[in-house]
Amino acid sequence: MGALGPGRSCRWSSSPKPGDSQCSLWEYLTSESHENLIFFFTEKNKAFQGLLSKLNLQEYQSTKLRLQDVLEIGSESTENWTPQMLGDLPWHFLRKLMALNGTARNTSLGHRACDDEGSSEEAQIAGEDVFTFNDTDIRESLHPLDVLCAVLLCSDSFLQQEILSRMSMCQFALPLLLPALDIPKCTLMLWAMRDIVRKWRPHSLAESRGFREESLVLTSMPTISFVQLGSCSFSKSKLLNDVLSPSQQHHDFFIHRDMESGNVPREIADGLVEISWYFPGGRENLDLFPEPVAVTNLRGDIESHWLQFSFLTVVSSAVFIVTESMSERQYTLLSFLQGSATKYYFILNCKNGNSKETLEFLNKLAPVLNLSKSQLLVKDSNTNNAGFVQKLKSAIKSITSSTPKRMNLEAMAVTARELGIQVDEDRKECQSASKRAREITVEIKDLAKCKREMLRLQGDLWEKLAKVEKELCRMRKQGETATEDYKCQLREKQLDLRRQQNQCDLTDGLIKFINGIGQLPSMEKHYFLKWMKFSLDHIARENLFKLRDRYKGKTMLDKLISTTSLGTEHFMRELGQFYEAECSMVKEADKAECQRQFIHLPGIAADLMLEGFPMELLDGDSSNIPLQWVTDVLTELHAKLGGRSRMLVLTVLGVQSTGKSTLLNTMFGLQLAVSNGRCTRGAFMMLIKVAENFQQDLGCDFILVIDTEGLKAPELALLEDSYQHDNELATLVIGLSDIAIINMAMENATEMKDVLQIVVHAFLRMEEIGQKPNCQFVHQNVSDVSAHDQNMRDRKHLLEQLNEMTKAAARIEKQCKKKKHNWYIPGLWHGVPPMAPVNMGYSESVCELKKYLIDFIKKRSRDRAPKDIPQFQLEVLTPR
Repeated sequence: MGALGPGRSCRWSSSPKPGDSQCSLWEYLTSESHENLIFFFTEKNKAFQGLLSKLNLQEYQSTKLRLQDVLEIGSESTENWTPQMLGDLPWHFLRKLMALNGTARNTSLGHRACDDEGSSEEAQIAGEDVFTFNDTDIRESLHPLDVLCAVLLCSDSFLQQEILSRMSMCQFALPLLLPALDIPKCTLMLWAMRDIVRKWRPHSLAESRGFREESLVLTSMPTISFVQLGSCSFSKSKLLNDVLSPSQQHHDFFIHRDMESGNVPREIADGLVEISWYFPGGRENLDLFPEPVAVTNLRGDIESHWLQFSFLTVVSSAVFIVTESMSERQYTLLSFLQGSATKYYFILNCKNGNSKETLEFLNKLAPVLNLSKSQLLVKDSNTNNAGFVQKLKSAIKSITSSTPKRMNLEAMAVTARELGIQVDEDRKECQSASKRAREITVEIKDLAKCKREMLRLQGDLWEKLAKVEKELCRMRKQGETATEDYKCQLREKQLDLRRQQNQCDLTDGLIKFINGIGQLPSMEKHYFLKWMKFSLDHIARENLFKLRDRYKGKTMLDKLISTTSLGTEHFMRELGQFYEAECSMVKEADKAECQRQFIHLPGIAADLMLEGFPMELLDGDSSNIPLQWVTDVLTELHAKLGGRSRMLVLTVLGVQSTGKSTLLNTMFGLQLAVSNGRCTRGAFMMLIKVAENFQQDLGCDFILVIDTEGLKAPELALLEDSYQHDNELATLVIGLSDIAIINMAMENATEMKDVLQIVVHAFLRMEEIGQKPNCQFVHQNVSDVSAHDQNMRDRKHLLEQLNEMTKAAARIEKQCKKKKHNWYIPGLWHGVPPMAPVNMGYSESVCELKKYLIDFIKKRSRDRAPKDIPQFQLEVLTPR
């Protein structure tokens, strides 16, 4: 812990002095200001309560805001929503953030311009001065960081996690330490960052074109901290943005005073420590640093927030102290840093006449903190800003290249606990769930072996069963055998395979998994499933890194990746197979109803769907739907909803790795996996609730969103029936749909044509079962603002091709052509990853598509009665 460790004993009758060997900075400040600290917290709590009142968030201080509350579809989903009063700001922030909109942090109110114009006219009529100095705008605004702190403190753990994940995608700085407002301790946001995964290419892998992909909280790197001593007339946060921004692409990672509402005085955010990161892309001429670097920023003066400062001095490789002047007390405070392993730099802003005195104090500190000339950066009125930024970058590069201290967020949490800082992950339910998940995953090293030994009903058994079930429907290998005899043979094989499944015992890991999802209270169950996901994804990433390294450039890689992946969906799939095997035994009278072990499993799965977890519809490994399992889960879901299960089905289909899951995540705020090293396999369904006051307008209680695996998957490309697989997948997905989104990347015309052909055939087949889904073609990666006009010829040609294919398909299918709709969406990233934020054009275009779809659903509900779950099962899931 060094000079700042709280564990030392300190005894004195009067105030301690610098250099006292038995005293730390912690004890020095505590001894002087215990009463002041109590007063300080009381005042901060009052300010917090006042802010909650302004934002209309009081009810969420105890009953926390949940992710489901934010994702609910309401009337505002179709509006160009602008906040009109302070109480609108939290919802504006959350909705914009869920849509990955870069303006989410703006806190200006929409009526301001109109008010100013009206007041000017009134002043002229009354004969008063038109031009006056007025700070009304500032008083009626709120600082964006105040809104962020208030929203986070009123959100539950899972919404906090989603907020920080979305902020990370937008390249916003994240809260590392939340200030003490509703409790006396500040809080380290470890759990809230647990879901963030980043990719980067260190320069050591640049030549091989390899990359690293890791959970953010597990990635060790140097941390460079920036703090303020006293007042400062220039913006520390703006300076950091200049340092972290790639050349010719400025980005506001940190909120600063020149941003919208950034000049509004902070009410509660002082004491907040934010963190941002720089990740290299493997381009030496463009990257600022060759390896990842974390940058933290303490809001407010270190004298008022000594605990946060103490934390930063322990976890950082270097601390930059920004100051304009230094007093005797401040010199005394800094003297306690003697002996710290951290390197200290001073950024001196020469703005007033105290420079000489400040330099004297700095010279006295030089031997104490082992300072050299290079550790003082002077900024005066003659300093060129670009040159100063370059100087600061050079200093950071020098620190990172000299084998600095490296620490990840988990290690920072250890330091936080030692200093008395609360860690959000230390909640009893979270730790208990972590222990349960660890008991299942701790022994998993070889993923393929784990799947064979722990999940026995999958693999060969399930693949054989899937082939038999498909053949029962297709009857392609019947040959000369009589139809009924052939069916009887297949059913015997099917029953024999089910008996083999039913004879398998539950493994220890699976028993623990069932207990985790079936017996735990809702909150702890959520934690458990999250911990399972984090652990399995981490193992999968490590496995994937080794596979890529071992089989680089070999065609077997895609197949290996798919066969060795392991996620919670595999555990749920195993439960479904146990359930189906048991159902088969009961139907054949091999097992009595009273002997059933797994009858409760569909109810558990239905609860998970209601709580927002995705449910596997189509198994991606065997391309099979466990019909009995899916049907009974949906039946349980209908019962749990009290029969109120009117729903509209929206699906997405397209080539692999064209951003289908990201599109759904952005449109509806979902959490479909997009960055854990595994593309979507099969098809997953998620329920999105429609707000009660909007259900009549929309004509449904829920939207069922289905995300599917990509067409033309590399691991299937070499199989002779890969084209048939894609046709079957398209037919299934479109057959389930009320609305089908066909997602395509603009840059590959051949793939677009292939997809169109597959989709057209699938649409035309729907006439056979009476389905008339609406189709929306989404063309992603359209890069130019004039793309719509520039692509007029291409679009016309595309539609001509589509019409020709439709006519050709109609001749084959003896059907008629359908009307389609086209959407053009820019690329996801603004710039080059890993430092690129989400493109505003992408967010806005997806938002427009969502508004169109909701308006379409409203209009459609007037002409067509919605189907509930029993009707959905009857029309779509009943075998024909």
